[in-house]
Amino acid sequence: MAFFPLLLRIFLPAAAIAVLAGIIVLFALVFSQNAAIPKVRRRGTPVHLLIVLGSGGHTTEMFFMLEKALDLSVYTYRTYVVSSGDNFSAEKATDFEAKHVARQLEQNKTLTDTGSFDVVTIPRARRVHQSYWTAPFTTIQSFWACLLVLCGKYPNQRRLPWKYTSACPDIIITNGPAVSVCMVLAAKTLRFFIFISRVLSGKSSKPAISRLRTVFVESWARITTLSTSGVLLLPLADQFLVQWPGLAGRRAWWGMKKTSYVGWAVL
Repeated sequence: MAFFPLLLRIFLPAAAIAVLAGIIVLFALVFSQNAAIPKVRRRGTPVHLLIVLGSGGHTTEMFFMLEKALDLSVYTYRTYVVSSGDNFSAEKATDFEAKHVARQLEQNKTLTDTGSFDVVTIPRARRVHQSYWTAPFTTIQSFWACLLVLCGKYPNQRRLPWKYTSACPDIIITNGPAVSVCMVLAAKTLRFFIFISRVLSGKSSKPAISRLRTVFVESWARITTLSTSGVLLLPLADQFLVQWPGLAGRRAWWGMKKTSYVGWAVL
């Protein structure tokens, strides 16, 4: 009978710690999502944009959006992240850069610097038909690769030009699938540790972190329900954009940032 009191003495503190940790995580997510983006960037400052290509239809949608919105005079360095085995997305990125640069040079005769780009291949988070028993291990591997990419330390990743003061990208944009969850989670993790280091060093009164801002664009095919990646990233992404009115104004829970309806971004 003495076993049960002993079990309770172990279980209750552990449960209390777990609940406290959960509350801290929820509070941190709310604080992070609703924190104002500091306006510390001077006009003309180079911007590093990281684009996660999800393969197949996700990649096609992404390039439709980039074709309309990617201003090379603003986003002067582009890092395209693709999953292993996705040769289509890697080739599409190189082809898009060549055509988009030529198009903008033709449209803007005063544009002299279109910046540069890099294509980085990381391990796939989960392969098609992969067992759910092994998926956590490959997901962790992909998450670690995302951390290295965001720090500019992934093998064979190009070093940024000298004018960029940090290896971390300023903006991360993605539209799914699993690798996008790893990338956004990695960005949140880095921002958390950067924030903690600033607090411990007494720099918390200075402007907040302006880099590693994440944008998730829900697929055009999602009209009334969010995708699996969308559900997971709703409480994580700094900006969650949807293309149908039926998905506007949704949020993970009370106090979190709502989804923003932007209309058809792919057409």
